[in-house]
This record gives sequence, structure tokens and C-alpha cells, in this order.
Amino acid sequence: MTNPEDKQAFNPEYRSSPLNVITLLSGAILIGLFALLWFISPEFSLEIPLMERPVLVLVSILVIAGAVYLLALRNALNTPLSQSYLLWIIAVGIVMRVFMIVSVPILEDDYFRYLWDGAVTVSGTNPYSYSPENVLGNNGVPEKLTELASESGGIIENINNPGVRTIYPPIAQAVFALSYLIDPFNLITWKIILLAFDFITLTLLFYALRAKKLPYSYLMIYWWNPLLVKEIFNSGHLDVLAFPFVLGGLILASRNQQIRSTLSIVVGIGLKLWPAFLLPVILRPLLSQPRKLAAGVLIIVIILGGLFVPLYMSGLDQSSGFIAYGESWQNNDSIFRGLILISEVTLDALGYKTFHKYAFARVLVASLITLWIIFITFSNRYRDVDLYKKSLFIIAFVFLVSPTQFPWYYTWLLPLLVVAPRFSLLLPTLLLPLYYLRYYLEPMGRIDVFTDVVVWIEFVPVWILILIEWRKSRVSTHPY
Repeated sequence: MTNPEDKQAFNPEYRSSPLNVITLLSGAILIGLFALLWFISPEFSLEIPLMERPVLVLVSILVIAGAVYLLALRNALNTPLSQSYLLWIIAVGIVMRVFMIVSVPILEDDYFRYLWDGAVTVSGTNPYSYSPENVLGNNGVPEKLTELASESGGIIENINNPGVRTIYPPIAQAVFALSYLIDPFNLITWKIILLAFDFITLTLLFYALRAKKLPYSYLMIYWWNPLLVKEIFNSGHLDVLAFPFVLGGLILASRNQQIRSTLSIVVGIGLKLWPAFLLPVILRPLLSQPRKLAAGVLIIVIILGGLFVPLYMSGLDQSSGFIAYGESWQNNDSIFRGLILISEVTLDALGYKTFHKYAFARVLVASLITLWIIFITFSNRYRDVDLYKKSLFIIAFVFLVSPTQFPWYYTWLLPLLVVAPRFSLLLPTLLLPLYYLRYYLEPMGRIDVFTDVVVWIEFVPVWILILIEWRKSRVSTHPY
């Protein structure tokens, strides 16, 4: 990638090179691959048995798309900007999204919960109070929820983990409700709302790149990312909702407006919990300003406390999605598997029951994340590091050590990578589609091949590249 010290190449106003052949072909290939995804998506309809769905074709398409994307970036990020270049970048991303918005969701079903939660919220019922299983069994639920279930057209019957109450934060519930108010139980409506947040994210990325004197060609990192387009606009995952508030928070913090930045991040937490990990680096400059720091902390406590009142009122038992997720969720994890092994050996050596290893591993993860955030926030080595890079290092670490490394969780990194690109953290775009091999191997009774082989193929190359980049940074006067 281009050296950031090359001011001419990183000036958004520098326009000299016409649209080159590699960028033109890469965009056309990506459009073709997503047209193919749209074409095969009906073969993933829920009524079709899993064994009969073209999972290997899906994985092949996404892996090829990831390779084309990385090739396009390697070329584009070293090319001066032209107007035709920018228009092509935007156009390709829009076409990719349109194909996915009108496609059948592929091997994902979280959107059923979103559509149901929106209906429950609009009905005036606390969405955290009743699980889908309670409603379907008419187990002490209000009559209006039973009526909603019959009106949902099979939505509630297809919700995964039906015995667990919803996990999605309160502001996300408001967005679900908006979708229901516009057009009840309509997936296309939901995807269009996601697209609106996506365009806001793109606009903020324009602003961030201009402020950092980086070329607009870096927008390709976000706008052309095939994993993001598939996970958000085909699968309908909500993760894009938090992006504008995270970016807005970082933009404000970069302008020394920490209180407003904190407010933006808090709204992001109300949509998805992960922006909470960024609060320490946002508030760090206020340590020398106790009154402002107290105001920032007060904002966090009051707003989040108020937002999560409905969750507290519903009870935090084992049926709560937040409790269930925190205690037992585990999928597609790599480092966490190693921590489980360490936990087992440690507990055995200390004479404790080894079935506690999962809880102990989660404690280790929480401890590692806490120590890493403290290190990034307070270490002299990172004192002068750009806020976007600090945020990227934190969120990347959280993702890489998490017990759940779903492909859509990876999208959290992409807005940050636009401003602070790193090849090691772009590589998962090529490798994470292998996650979907689970749906090919599991019906064959070979889930062990997925957990013991495929998962490591997904993540070991990423860790190797991270270590190589870290080693190179050690000889530099500037970290990373």
C-alpha cells in the first residue's frame, strides 16, 4: 500500500489518472459475481434441505470475490484519483448492494428476530419480556402477541434460539419498530433502512478521508467489500446501524469534542454493544480536565442506564439473550479455543472441575481485552498514534479473541480500515467465507473437520501477517 507520507498521492484534490483497466475489470467481475449470488440465492430457500443447497458454490463465489477485492485494493490504493475513478467506485458498490437487497437470504436467519422484535415494540410490549417460544406456546403472554404471531406469516416460527429472549439493544429495537411501521414484516423494507445507514457511513468516510488528507479511493475498502455486502444486504444483519455513530464519535473526538463524541458512541452502544470498547480512548484526553471527564461519565451512566431499563425490568435470568450470549455463545472461534485448552490444563493442575473451563476462558478473554484497551489507551508507545488506528487495534483485538467470530462481526473493522488500512486485517475478507463450509460439513456429520481444520485456515494466516507487521513496526520510529 502507498506510504502515508506521500502527500501528493494522499491528497483528495489530486486528480490525474483516468480509470485504469484493473479497477474497471475488478468492479465488473464483482458485479458479475454478485449477480451470480442473486441468481443462485433462491436455491437457499428455507424449504430446501440443507444438503441440497449449493454451499460450495456460495463459498467459491465469495472467496473469488474476496481475491478480486484485494487485487483491486492493491492497485487502487496506489493510483491517483480521477472523477471517473470515484464514480466507478460508487456505482459498483451500489449495483452489488441492489443485487443483494432483492436476493433471498443465504444461510442466515437473524432477520426473523429483527422483524418480530419490531412488531412487538410497536404493539407496546417490552420486547425483552417474552421469548418466541413463550408466544408460540401461549405461555402467559398478552393476547396481542398471540395475534401478532398469527399475522407474522411464519416469521416467529423461523426465529433461531426461540427459547431465548431478544439480545438486541434498545435503540436497535426502535429501528426494528420503524421497519414494522413502514411495512410490517417486510425484509426488503428492513434492507432499505440498512442501506440508508450505509450511505450515511459512506458520507462520513468521505469527510474522514478529507480531514486526514487521504485519497477517496480508500472508500473501496468499505464500499466494495464483498463480505460486508453479503452479510448486510443479503443476510440483513444490523451491524451497519452503529457505523455512523462510531465514525461520528471518532470525527468529533479528532476535533477535541469529547463530550459530543461520547454521546455519539453511546448511541452506537444502544444499537450494538461493541462501540463501548472505544470509550476509554475517547475519554483519555479528558483526564486532565476532571469536570469534562465527569460530564462524559455522567452521560454514559444516565443514557445507558435509561436505555436499558426495559431490559432490567424483564429480568436477567438464563432466558435473557444477554445472559445466554455472555455465558455460552461460541462459534467459528480460533484463539478462544486455545484459551479453553489453557483453562482446562490450569483448572486440572489446580484440582478444579474442568467443566468450568468455558467460564474460565471467558474470564481470560475479558481480562485480555481489558489489558489491551488499557495498553492502547495509556501506553507511551501509542501516545501519538492516530485515534482511528487506536480504535482499529482495539476492535480488531476484540474480534480476534472473541468466542464468536462471525463474518458479520468482522464488518465492524471496515469503517476503521478505510482510514487506517492494514493488509493483515483486510485478509479475512478472503478467508472468512470459509465459515459457510460449516453448513456443508455439519449435515454430513463432519463438523469436526470444520472446528479442527477450517477454522484455523480462516485465522492462522491473519495472525501470521499481524505478527509480521508488528515485527516490522518494531524497527520503525512510529508504531504500526
